Amino acid sequence: MYLQFYYLNSNAEIALLKIIHLYLVRYDALYLKEMLTTVVKELVNNAVKANIKRAYFNDHNLNINNTDDYVRGMRTFKSEAFEKEKISFEELVRHKLVVRVSFVSKNNRLAVHVINNSPMLPQEQEKVQTKIDKAYAFPDISEAFDEVLDDTEGAGLGLIMAVMLFKNAGFPKDLFRITKKENLTIATVILQLSLEKRETAVPIAEELASELDTIPAFPSNIKEIQILCANPDSKIKDIAEKIKRDPGLTTNILKIANSAGYMTINRVSSIEEAVMKIGMKGINALLVASGVQKVLESRYKKFETIWKDSYKTAFYCQRLAVKFKKQNLLEFAYLAALLSSIGKLVILSIKPEIYEKIKNFVGYKEISDAGIIEEIGLGISHSTLGAMILRKWKFNEALVISIEYHTRPHMVPNQYRELTYLVYLSNALIDVEHSRIRYELVDESVLQYFDIADKEEMISLHEMLKRAYEVQLQEIK
Repeated sequence: MYLQFYYLNSNAEIALLKIIHLYLVRYDALYLKEMLTTVVKELVNNAVKANIKRAYFNDHNLNINNTDDYVRGMRTFKSEAFEKEKISFEELVRHKLVVRVSFVSKNNRLAVHVINNSPMLPQEQEKVQTKIDKAYAFPDISEAFDEVLDDTEGAGLGLIMAVMLFKNAGFPKDLFRITKKENLTIATVILQLSLEKRETAVPIAEELASELDTIPAFPSNIKEIQILCANPDSKIKDIAEKIKRDPGLTTNILKIANSAGYMTINRVSSIEEAVMKIGMKGINALLVASGVQKVLESRYKKFETIWKDSYKTAFYCQRLAVKFKKQNLLEFAYLAALLSSIGKLVILSIKPEIYEKIKNFVGYKEISDAGIIEEIGLGISHSTLGAMILRKWKFNEALVISIEYHTRPHMVPNQYRELTYLVYLSNALIDVEHSRIRYELVDESVLQYFDIADKEEMISLHEMLKRAYEVQLQEIK
């Protein structure tokens, strides 16, 4: 089947995303959705831009195949067509310049062709091929950022990013190509889906791997209290006394228990009260959260925005667990969501300059999952790094798995699906609030799992969570 349009408006984009989703469902390969979506959208944008260029040359009576006319037109094309916001999509309609995204599914291969009826010039094709070759040669995106990129043609940083995403999903260069055929330009990506596993092209960044080795062990005093909490014969008084021996731990537990992120009914003012009201499981969750904060804040800068978002995400996740009658996961849901971004703290501290470039690029390109960009830029995503840290501290496997897969929930083993989906959905709603994604891009399978029928129902759920959080904020003031 195919989808054809003059330019990618919101309706065409939603249709494109749904088609990609349905094809990948067929192959049980939804974990490739973000990669394929990002790559195809980049190719579509390049195709539309190429068509706009052809329309611009035609309207200015310039022959794009004439060298002198080409040089003359390119001097003004970008500034007049883009920077001065003079793009007229009606011109594409008038000149019948279209883009077609064609899907061909056969055996274990899915080919996606992005076709536009503006054939590439030889010099354009050469530039494009150079970018593809460079993308496969770059070990990570930092080198691509340092390259002198051509900002007048369509084959710039965006194309390199798309190729690197494709490469890092484990696909060889010969399955990504952009060619000219008669009066068409055809960009093709082929997903060979017969292999159960593909080796990733980028290893874990050395700096991050060495940093992981030097992260301090989880505080031993907290481990001792956790063992005490796990003992059914332990008394509340004994647990409270043990906690109060560490004034910093006492302060931190009470701070978290009374934060807007934790779903306490009434404010607690003492450890004994906290143990009684929150219960052993709740105290254990707060011990873990406190211990993680203690380690990370002692080693890395305090990123208040990330912690603030983490508390809100944790609140949402706990409320979602109640909403969907997953009471057995309440403490785990809170803790997993709270710790789901700890990898970001480490990444921000190790390579802040590259991360900042990646963050800006993600926002500019409207890529919904920063995790895949982290993987090409740093060799590892924050979710994978966070799981590695928690494994080093020998945390519960369900907690580790939910954090490792919360950015790619389709890959999670079935026994950890409920918790991972809760963590994913709470993070997705926070991303919507920060305009990092739109409601339409929230994973459809997760929505189906929780029986969220449509966008309106998701908005209603989100509004309920936001109101509850605001009430909680008011109560703790």
